[in-house]
Amino acid sequence: MEHGITTVKQFRKTYLLFALFVNVLVTMYMIINDDNSMEEKTKYAHYFRFLYCAVWSICATWYLKDKIKGELKTRTIKSFILFAITTCVSLCITHVGNILQLASNLLLFVTPCFTIMGCYSYGYKYGKENSTIYLIAFTILACALSYISIYKTHNVLGERGHFGVAYYALYLLPLILASDKRWLRIISIIIISIIIISSVKRGGFLALAIGIFVYLYVSRVVSKNSLKSSIILYIYLIVVAVFLYFLIQYIGDDIIERFMDSDDDTGSGRLYIWESLYYRLKTQDVILWIFGNGHLATTVYSWENLSAHNDFLEILYNYGLFNLFIYVSFVFSVATYTIHAIRQKSKLAPCLAMFLTIFLILSMISIIILSHTCTLSMITIGFLIGWNEYDKKQLLLTEE
Repeated sequence: MEHGITTVKQFRKTYLLFALFVNVLVTMYMIINDDNSMEEKTKYAHYFRFLYCAVWSICATWYLKDKIKGELKTRTIKSFILFAITTCVSLCITHVGNILQLASNLLLFVTPCFTIMGCYSYGYKYGKENSTIYLIAFTILACALSYISIYKTHNVLGERGHFGVAYYALYLLPLILASDKRWLRIISIIIISIIIISSVKRGGFLALAIGIFVYLYVSRVVSKNSLKSSIILYIYLIVVAVFLYFLIQYIGDDIIERFMDSDDDTGSGRLYIWESLYYRLKTQDVILWIFGNGHLATTVYSWENLSAHNDFLEILYNYGLFNLFIYVSFVFSVATYTIHAIRQKSKLAPCLAMFLTIFLILSMISIIILSHTCTLSMITIGFLIGWNEYDKKQLLLTEE
């Protein structure tokens, strides 16, 4: 019996590592091709989404099997699954186009749904493992190398200006900070800080800075060892200051002008887009409030075919009020779970708090739910909740 359990665990572990490695390859492809999943013209993007979904679908069966046995208990995973299902229904009702486009659009929600199910199930069953942590670290490194490959062609002052793909590695940072290896945590913070600062994404810089502050603050709340958190903070600040100095020396004062540009206070056209959507929401029919205006509908009324730069507005306008309510329920469930973890002084509470901070900030000023970063976010929250539930389970067994 024990041999059978060991075999199943080894298979799950091997397959999970394979799924995460596929994630590395797909992420590198998306970064290099600058695919924010809003573009339907990206070459081979459809096929990568089909492949990615197929790989993670196996992991999702673990969740379903464990759920049937009554082993899994969390509201957060259920709320995201419900959101994915109802949004897919809305997509089918409002879709205009061929079957391939519909299938590809559906995968935007199905794939992260499978991902969070698989990562949570594995984390809950077997806990935190170094092999998983190291592959996530490898993913961050792959993001950095892919980012550099396009940075050399289009620097921050070039025709592209700055890159939304800088966010890819940022969503994985809370997960890597759960590692017991201090050197790995510090290196990951440094790499991601370099990516965010060099991209000149003000929203990303804000999310990173506040996210690290929240992480360190919650670390001091849940642990008596506050000196370690302070040392990490000082190291981080010194590294960022040194990097900024050399970056300014290399690029010039234009990078400061980008952060301080008074002519760009509207947030790259965000206010204009939000005002346009607000007007159209006021004048649309009730049926559109329920089912939405269809996939990518926000791009029709924005300059340069941009999204709403706000997940909540994007979901409301494209997929309807009911789906927005479910999405808010998912975000609320993550928040309540995080607060509960802090009260219980969980070791993973700082990572959960950091994820929630980054997720909320970038949901308000960017798009997560319609991009490949949604899958990366679900990997992070799936593992964090799974590991936390595993720790709680082990604690109960110890007390008994």
